[in-house]
Amino acid sequence: MTEPERLGGISLSFPVNEEDTVTTTSPKTLPRRLRRRLLEPKSPVSAAEIDSKLREADLRRQQYYESLSSKARPKMRSPRSGSIEELSQRLESKLNAAEQKRLSILEKELARLAKMDEARQAAKNGLEQRVEKERDELESKVEERVLKAEKNRMLLFKAMAQRRAAKRQRAAQSLMKKAIQETRYKESVRAAIYQKRAAAESKRMGILEAERRRANARLTRVFGAASSVRSQKEAERRKMKDRLEERLQRAKKLKAQYMRRRRGMDSCSSSRSETMRKNQVHLVRMLVRCWRRFAKYKKSTFVLARAYHELGINEKSIESVPFEQFAIQMNSVSVIQTVKALLDRLEIRLTLSKASNVENINHLLKHIFPPVRRGKSPSPMSKGEQNSPNSKMGYQKLKKIARYPARIFLCAYMIKQHPGAIFRGRGEHEIALVESATCLIREFELLVKVILEGPESTLPGNVSFVAQRPKRFRSQLEAFDKAWCSYLEGFVVWKINDAKLLEKDLARTQESELSEVSKHTSSPKIIDSGLNQKTVKASSPTNRALFSETDGARESKAPADSHLPSSSSPSPGSSNLSPSLNSGSEAISTPNVVANSFDAALASENEVIVNEIVHDNSSSFADSLDPNTGDTSNLQVRVKETMEKAFWDGVMESMKQSQPDFSWVIKLMKEVRDELCEISPKDWRQEIVQTIDTDVLSQLLASGNVNMGYLGNILEFSLGILLKLSAPANEEEIRVTHHKLMTELGEIVPTDGHSNSSYAVLMVKGLRFVLQQIQILKKEISKSRLKLLEPLLKGPAGLEYLKKSFSSRHGSPDQASSSLPLTKRWLLSVRGEAEREWKEHKDALSAVINNHSGSSGLPSTTMRTGGNVSSVSKVNTPSSPFPGIELSECKGETVDLLVRIGLLKMVSEIGGLTLETVPETFQLNLSRLRDVQSQIQKITLVSISVLILQQTLVSENSSSIDMEAITRTCINRLYEMLDAKPDAGLSEIMETLSELLDSNDAETKKQVIANMLVKSLQAGDAVFTHVSQTIYLAIRAAVLAGNNTKRKQLVETMLRKIGAASLSDKVIEVSDILVLVATVSRSVHGLWYEELLKKPN
Repeated sequence: MTEPERLGGISLSFPVNEEDTVTTTSPKTLPRRLRRRLLEPKSPVSAAEIDSKLREADLRRQQYYESLSSKARPKMRSPRSGSIEELSQRLESKLNAAEQKRLSILEKELARLAKMDEARQAAKNGLEQRVEKERDELESKVEERVLKAEKNRMLLFKAMAQRRAAKRQRAAQSLMKKAIQETRYKESVRAAIYQKRAAAESKRMGILEAERRRANARLTRVFGAASSVRSQKEAERRKMKDRLEERLQRAKKLKAQYMRRRRGMDSCSSSRSETMRKNQVHLVRMLVRCWRRFAKYKKSTFVLARAYHELGINEKSIESVPFEQFAIQMNSVSVIQTVKALLDRLEIRLTLSKASNVENINHLLKHIFPPVRRGKSPSPMSKGEQNSPNSKMGYQKLKKIARYPARIFLCAYMIKQHPGAIFRGRGEHEIALVESATCLIREFELLVKVILEGPESTLPGNVSFVAQRPKRFRSQLEAFDKAWCSYLEGFVVWKINDAKLLEKDLARTQESELSEVSKHTSSPKIIDSGLNQKTVKASSPTNRALFSETDGARESKAPADSHLPSSSSPSPGSSNLSPSLNSGSEAISTPNVVANSFDAALASENEVIVNEIVHDNSSSFADSLDPNTGDTSNLQVRVKETMEKAFWDGVMESMKQSQPDFSWVIKLMKEVRDELCEISPKDWRQEIVQTIDTDVLSQLLASGNVNMGYLGNILEFSLGILLKLSAPANEEEIRVTHHKLMTELGEIVPTDGHSNSSYAVLMVKGLRFVLQQIQILKKEISKSRLKLLEPLLKGPAGLEYLKKSFSSRHGSPDQASSSLPLTKRWLLSVRGEAEREWKEHKDALSAVINNHSGSSGLPSTTMRTGGNVSSVSKVNTPSSPFPGIELSECKGETVDLLVRIGLLKMVSEIGGLTLETVPETFQLNLSRLRDVQSQIQKITLVSISVLILQQTLVSENSSSIDMEAITRTCINRLYEMLDAKPDAGLSEIMETLSELLDSNDAETKKQVIANMLVKSLQAGDAVFTHVSQTIYLAIRAAVLAGNNTKRKQLVETMLRKIGAASLSDKVIEVSDILVLVATVSRSVHGLWYEELLKKPN
C-alpha cells in the first residue's frame, strides 16, 4: 500500500456545539482538591499567598496543555497537501476555541476567588470590630461594679464602727452599774459579817471562860485523886516491903537449919557417893553440850551485855555528847535492837528467878501502849469462844507487852542529861522523874558490870570482903527491876500531867490567837479560803491539840515497838508532841478531854491542816508556812501589815513629843515579858519575871529619871533569851542587830543633850525588834512541830483522823441519808450517766490500744486547723506526782466511778463553786476545787484562742511547721499572761495574739479575731460547746485512766479534734489533782457513799 493510502485512513470528528460538549464533559461537582481546600477552616489569606497560588495554578495548567497537545499531535505520514492544510486549520481553530474557553474559565475562577477574599476580609473586619465593642462594654460594666462595691464597703465599715461604739458604750455603762452594785453589796456584807463576828466573839469568850472554869475544877479533882492514889500505893508498897523482909528473914533461918541437917546426913550418904558422882559428870556433860548449843544459836547474856557495852552509852560518856547527836544515836535501829535484845533477856532471867513474885506493872505499860481500838470486827467471837481457855491464852499471847521497852529505857539517859530540852517546867513530878532515872541508870550499869566483870567488881576499892558482901547477878537484877518500876511510874505520871498542862496551854493560846485574828482580819474571804488561813494556823501552837489524836491513831495501828517515838522523841519539842497517856481510849474518844476544852473552830482548823497535808504529798506542807515567803498580794497580809505599821507609827509619834507617853514602853515591856515566859521553859520564867520588873520600870519612868543602863540591861537580857531559843541560822542576824542597837544606846547615854523622847524612841525600836523576833520564833517552833507530824499524817493516820473528824461532824454512816443531803443529791444526779460514760471511756481506750482510732485522730471538717497533728507523743509509764498516794486506774467499781465522774462534772460547770452547792464530803477542798475549775476554764479559753489563730493562719496558707511553732508560742504566752494577770480581759488576750500576726493587715485581722473570740466565748455558741465537750472528754479519759500507760496518748487523741494536743500536759496535771481528791475522799468517806447508794430514796 502506498503512502497516501495509509494516510487517508485517519478521520477526526469535532462536535458542532462546543459549548454543549464542554458542559457535558465538565464535571458537575468540584474536584477533590478544591473541595478539600474549601472545607478547611478559613483563615486570613494574604495577597502574596494568593499570587503564589495563582502562579502555581498557571504553571500546572501550561504543563497540562503541553501534555495534552503532545498526545493529540499525529504521526508524520506522507503528506497530502490539501488534507494537511485542512487538518491544520481545523486543529488550529479547535486549539483557539480551547484557549478561549480556558481563558474564560480562568477569568471566572479569578473572579470567584476575588469575591471569596473580599467576603473573608469583610468577615474578619466585622469580627474584630465586634470583639472590640464587647471588650469596651465589659470594661465599663466592671468599672461600674467596682465603684459600687467600694461604696457599699465603706457604708458597711461605717455601720460596723457605729455598732461597735454603741456596744462599747453599753458595756461600759453596764460594767459601771455592776461595779457600783457590787461595791454596795460588799459593803453591806462586810458590815453584816462584822456584826455577826463581834456577836459570835463575845459569845465564844463567855463559853470559853465557862469551859476554862470547869476544866480547872476537873483538873483540881484529878490532881487530888492522883495524889491520894499515889499515897495509897506508897503505903501498900511499904507494907509489901515489910512483908518481903519478914519472909527473907524466915527463909534465912530455914536455910540455916537445912544446912545443919544436911551436914549431919553427909556421913550416911558415903555409899552412894560414887553413883552420884557419875550422874553429876553426865549432867555436867549434858549441861556443857546444851550451853554450847545455846551460845551457838542464841547469844548469851554476856554477849548481849558486851554488845551493849560496845555502844558506849553510859552515864559518863553522854555528858559530853550534844543533845542532837545523842537523839540521832538513840533513834538508830542497831542501837534500839541491841538494847531491846539485852532488856528482853533480863526480863526472861527475872521471870525465871522470881517466878510468881514478879511485880505486876501492866497497868503502867497500858498507859504507854494503849489497847488497839477496833471498829466493827468482821468476825466477832461468840461468848463461848471468849470464855474458852484456849481463846484466853491466845488473846493474852497477842496482848503480851515487853516489861522493859527499849525506847522508854533510853529516855532515862536523855531525862538525866538534858532535862531542860525534855520538860516544859521543873515541878515535883519532873524532879522525881530525874531522880528515878538517875537511880535506874546507876543500877543498870552495875548490872552490866556484874555480867561482864563478875560480882567482885561492885565492891569499892577501899572496902574489904568482910565489911561488905559483893552483889550477885540475881540481887542486882532485882534492884534494877525495883528502880525500873519506880522510874516507869514516875514517867507515866509525868506524861499524864504533861498532857493536862498541854490542854491548858492550848486553851490559853487558842483564845489569844483568835482574838488576834479577829483584830487583824476584816475580809469575809477568810471563811472560804483555806490557804489564807495557813499562815495564821502555823504561827500558833494550837496544832498541838491535833498531836495527841494523831499519835493515838498511830499507836492503834503500829506494832508494839513503834508506839514510842512520839512519847520519847529526842527533840526539843518532844514534850509537846507526846500523846495523851490516859487509860483506854479516853485521849481520843472522850469528849470531856479535848472537845469541851475548845470550841468547834479548833477541830475545824486541825482538820483543814491535816487535809492540806494529805493532799500536798509532793512537797512539805510546813515549808509553805515560811513567814519570810508570805503572799504580799493577799488582802489579809496587807491589812495586817498596814495595821501594824499604823500602830508603831502612833507609838513613835507619842514618843517624839516633848512629854513622851511612857505608858507605851511599860505596855510593850509587859508584852515582851509575857511572850518570853510563854515560849521559855518553866525554870527560866522566874528569872525573866525578876529581870523584867515592870513595877520598878514604871516607878523610874514616873519619876522622870530615865536610866538607860537599866533599860539596856533589860533589852540585852531579852535578846539573850532569844539567842538561846532561836535556831542557829537566825543567830547571826540577831547578834548583828543586837550589837547595832547596843551601839546606838552607848552613843546616847554619855551625851547630856539628848531629851527623854530620844531615849523613849530608841527603847521602842528595841522592843519592836524583840517582839518581831519572838513572833518569828513562835512561827518557827510551830513549823518544826508540824514538820515532825507530816510523815505520820501523810500515811493512814491522816486518813483515819479525817474520817473521825467527818464522823464527829456529820454522824455515823447510818445517818448519811439525813446528814448529807447535798452529797446524796450529787451522787444520785451522777448515777444515771456513770455507766454510759464508763462504756464510752472503755471503747475509746480499747480503740487507742488496738491502734484503730479511725477518723477520731483527724480534726472535723469545720474545725480542721492542723494544730499539733504531726507531733507524736512519747508514751511512758506515768509516775504519780503525789508519792504518798497512788493514782490508780478506775476499774469500774461503783463508788470509785461515781466519785470520779461526779467530781469531774462538778468542776466542769461554768458557775463558781460555793459552800451551798458543794457536797459535804468536799467542803474542805473547796479552794482546791475552785483552782481546778479555774484551770479548766483557762484551758478552754486558750484552746478557743489557739483555734481561732490557727484558722487565721490557714487562710494565709502558712506551712504546718510554722503553724506548730506559732501555736506552741501562743500557748506559752497566753499561760504566762493569764498567770501574771488572773483578771485579764479580752484586750490582753488580743494583745498577746496580735504579737504573733506580722502581716500588713494585722489590724483588720485583729478585729476579725476579736469578733470571733467574743462570739466563741458565749455559752450557747457552737464552737464553745464543741471545745468544752472535747476538753471534758479529755479530762475524763485522764481521770479514769489513772496510771495507765495509754493515758497521755488517749488525751492527745481527744485534744487533736480541736487542734490543742499541746495542752495534754495541762489536762493531765488537772486530772491528777482530781484523781487525788477522789482517792482520798473514797478512803475517808467510802462508808458514807456506800450507805447513800444503798438508800437512793
